[in-house]
Amino acid sequence: MDMKSYGLSLICAVFLICSCTRGPTVDPKTIVTVLTYSSLGDKRGFLAKAKIDFEAQTECKLEVETTLGAAQVLSYLEEPRQQARIDVVMGLDEVLFARAKIYLYPASPVQAQYAPLIQPHATGGFYPTDYSALSMIYKKAEFGPGKLPVPKKMTDLLLPALRKKFIIQDPRISSPGMQFFLFADQLVKTQDLSKQWLAIAPSWTTSYEMFMAGEAPMVWSYLTSIAYHASKGQGADYAYVDFAEGLPLQVEGMAVVQKSGDPYEAKPCLKKWVEFVLKPVSQTELAKLQFMLPAVSGSEIPKDLAMVPVPKKAAALNLSLDRVDYIVSHFGRDAEH
Repeated sequence: MDMKSYGLSLICAVFLICSCTRGPTVDPKTIVTVLTYSSLGDKRGFLAKAKIDFEAQTECKLEVETTLGAAQVLSYLEEPRQQARIDVVMGLDEVLFARAKIYLYPASPVQAQYAPLIQPHATGGFYPTDYSALSMIYKKAEFGPGKLPVPKKMTDLLLPALRKKFIIQDPRISSPGMQFFLFADQLVKTQDLSKQWLAIAPSWTTSYEMFMAGEAPMVWSYLTSIAYHASKGQGADYAYVDFAEGLPLQVEGMAVVQKSGDPYEAKPCLKKWVEFVLKPVSQTELAKLQFMLPAVSGSEIPKDLAMVPVPKKAAALNLSLDRVDYIVSHFGRDAEH
């Protein structure tokens, strides 16, 4: 064999090897890219398990991307390049959904039988997936007679004894953090509160890690956190504050990103994903892994979540975009010590 023939044979052999080892081409229409916050998208969260089950049950593929907090979803959607990549956002609450609406598809072609409490929250384009009331969760061993006073109303957070005894989340990044300030803003001045909190964490996950590490005996969180501790055999060690003004209800959900035309027609796997998440069996799995209550009727509530306390009163919040935008834009100044 001459050198020319040898070279040609070598090129053909290399091409053959590359052709054989290259994986099958994936049709982009079968890929659903989900953007969510860290605890929902990490390896222990719902989406890791959902990816396996969804791909096994359909011809679709699921790709998951995470942000530090739910509020960062909005900054992603404000960038055209990111908006073009993302198909679905998950972990939005109603406040964030209202702010991101211009980037989201306004119709809800998938129907679900929501729990009566949740039905009014299923507005055009927003699919509720889970919910929980929010309040201060505290370590019982550090509160009571001769110890720290358990707050009974929001203004009690200004008591000298509670200075530097609680952790909250940044409302510009964290969804629970925004709910806290929408609630507190009606009752106390942010400047006064800023002298009281120990820290403002960039995410709920960070704040709860600080709480569990003993940095403060109280943290703003979901009432379902009580169920998490019960699952670890620590249910008697933690309690929540039942504020006299009521407790805000956080409803989380998902929405499809707006594209040119109908995104459901352009990518049929989108509808299959939404249907998958809203199945009672998926809702039960989401509740179990995220320690949130399922939004869809007929979903089995995991044993630990069945003991989540029902607050005496729901707080009425000012959810107007003007108020939300004010908190975001003025937070740094209003929270100065």
